[in-house]
Order: sequence, then structure tokens, then C-alpha cells
Amino acid sequence: MMDQIYEELEAIEAIFCRENEFSLHSKDISSVEFAVTTSPIASPDLEITVVFNLSANSYPNEPPSVSVQCSSLTRVECDSVKTFLKNIAESCCGAPMILNLLTALQENEDIRGTPRNTPTLENDTSKGPITCVLHLDHMRNKTRYLKTIKSWCEELDLFGRIIFCVHWIFIILQGNEENMKIYLQRNRTQCVDVDSSGKPCKERLLSVLYQGCHHKKFMDFEVCQVENIAELRSWMANCSSLDLFKDVIAPVISKR
Repeated sequence: MMDQIYEELEAIEAIFCRENEFSLHSKDISSVEFAVTTSPIASPDLEITVVFNLSANSYPNEPPSVSVQCSSLTRVECDSVKTFLKNIAESCCGAPMILNLLTALQENEDIRGTPRNTPTLENDTSKGPITCVLHLDHMRNKTRYLKTIKSWCEELDLFGRIIFCVHWIFIILQGNEENMKIYLQRNRTQCVDVDSSGKPCKERLLSVLYQGCHHKKFMDFEVCQVENIAELRSWMANCSSLDLFKDVIAPVISKR
């Protein structure tokens, strides 16, 4: 049962991958405790932290232990959110439910409170599409993998490039933040490739290198093949993305 819990934990961490969104508190052979900070869509400045404790002895057949923290909500309001999540969890017993609970929280229009004034950061994504740079370790079935990625991008209205450079694979995606989270969830939890024996398998080695705003806007999704690092650098410079190469991609290349 812990394998299933670890798999769900990995997916949640991949989806809530921005700074301070996910925090692992403890992990052992029988339970995990972690926190996710998110906001209702109707109140994007309202940051709510939900702490989950998943026990292999009961989860997912029983709801997880949950606590709610938010400096902009009263204790009574936090308890109300906790009750709301508990009611949702009761209807989801028997299957992994953390993403369902967090999605329900995001879609809850009744949570208001008094949001804090938050500073505008360089990578603030509240004013438009976000850019996400991903790194894939490998593709065994390139045709199948690319077909799946293109299908998801078309469905979720995501644009960008998948770049093959020697043995490195990078994906630059742009689009709506919620659709980006859906993409990341699928890429980590659905079968997209095959293992060494040819059996369908999930992506275990997807890394999110960057997520934020970027001035370069892509209008479609295409495959880009470059022969070496110099050509990759030149290609990104021509795409007005040299900063992404220097700050995000180059550090990965330098490790290998």
C-alpha cells in the first residue's frame, strides 16, 4: 500500500512544483506527512496550506488526516475548510484522492477571508500564460511518446517545443497555469513510454526546471532536433530564449 501512497505523493509534488507549494514533512515505512499550499480560483491571493497525513493502515479506504492553515482566515473559517475537505474525502474513499481534494478546494467559491498583499515577483504568473521548462531523461518509444505529448498539448491549448539535443530532451511549454498542472499530472501518472521489456510504463524521471513568466511566445507545438550544444544555444538565442538556456538548461547540460 505504501507504494501506491508514494506514487500519489510523487504526482502531487510534480503538479504543485512552484516555490513553497509543496513541502514534505515526514516519510517512513507506514505513513507520509506533507503540506500543499494553494489558492481558490475565486480568491487567488488567499494562500491556504493543507497538511495531509496518509497512513498505509487506513488510506485510501478511509479519509486522510487533514489540517488547514491560513493567516487570512479565522480559526472558524479554517475549520469550515477542513470540514469541506473531509466531506469530499468521504465520497472518494477507496482510491487516491489528494488531487481531488485540492481541486475541490481551488474550485470552492465560498472561501473568502482577507487576502494578504503579495509582492509582484519577476516570475509572477497571475497576469498571463506561464512558461514551463521540463527535462526528460530518455524516450524508448519516441513515436508513441511524441504522439501522446502532442495530443495533450492540443487538448490543453499548450504551445512550445520539445528539443532533442544529443542525449538530452527538453520541453518548453506555455499556456494556462491550470492546464499546465493537468499536463504535469498526466505526464507523471499515465503510461507514456515503454520499459526495457517493452511494457507500457509511467514517466519516473520528469524534472521541472523552471516555471514562471517569459517574454517569448510560441504559437504552436513542434519538435526541434539539434546536433550539439552550440546549435541548441544558437537556436534558443534565435527564439529570444537565451536567458532560459543560460539559467535553466545550461546547468543541466554541465552535469553530464
